[in-house]
Amino acid sequence: MRINQHTKISELINYNAQSIDAIAGIAKPLRKIRIPVLRKVLAPRVSIAEAAKISGCEVADFRDVLIPLGFIWLSDTEGETASSLETMEKPNWMDGAEVTVLFDVRPLLYIGKDPLKDIFQLYRSLPQGGILCISNSFVPIPLIRRMEELGVQTYTHEWAAGEFRSYFFKSDLGLSAELAKGAHISFVPEALMQQKLASISASQLISLDVSMLPMPQPMETILEALRNLKADAVIYVRHRKVPLHLLEELDHLSYRIFIHEQNPGDVQLLIYPV
Repeated sequence: MRINQHTKISELINYNAQSIDAIAGIAKPLRKIRIPVLRKVLAPRVSIAEAAKISGCEVADFRDVLIPLGFIWLSDTEGETASSLETMEKPNWMDGAEVTVLFDVRPLLYIGKDPLKDIFQLYRSLPQGGILCISNSFVPIPLIRRMEELGVQTYTHEWAAGEFRSYFFKSDLGLSAELAKGAHISFVPEALMQQKLASISASQLISLDVSMLPMPQPMETILEALRNLKADAVIYVRHRKVPLHLLEELDHLSYRIFIHEQNPGDVQLLIYPV
């Protein structure tokens, strides 16, 4: 397989599964690639150049471990890790804005804990017009792309040497239902959720209440229902939390998902087959 710095990590893995261990051995932040759920979320979104930037290593480090696995390197520009983030103009909503929540994820990453769930919870708790700022030692490209897919406005810059700050703005509807083209998961307000429920006939709607089930039964129950779901049916789920692992499992599959957090401990989901 011919590759360069722009090749996605998922393409490497699909061609040769040994690349998982090879990449994981380059730097500590890359060890998460061995975790199937995280690999499924990150690998399709991140190129070699972006993974190098995230992990604080060089593109040449990837080249050195991949060539012995049979990959053919086509580019000599290993040092190019330029991203559109580096030339991003400061958005209007940042003018005179005050950060609502500042979350430094570096201590969590140092002990090997994934801060994704905490970040989503902090964002959902923001008031309208609030800004969540994530402080990190690298540009969190997968997080930024995931949030932008959900309609969140973002901005990132280098705050200080070795520290990057990413800002996530909560618009009037929070996570907008008007998603970027191709995105398939929406956090929506109550009115829109009720409108969608009212448009579904009783014969089409399959209701599941997994809020009282112990883990991992909620995810197992929903996945079993999806396996038997007819093309014109819709699943309505009552859950006690936003099921992040389920969303990761369904990522890039043929489902359209609407989520509304009514109250803490009361989350509603509508899952449509596409």
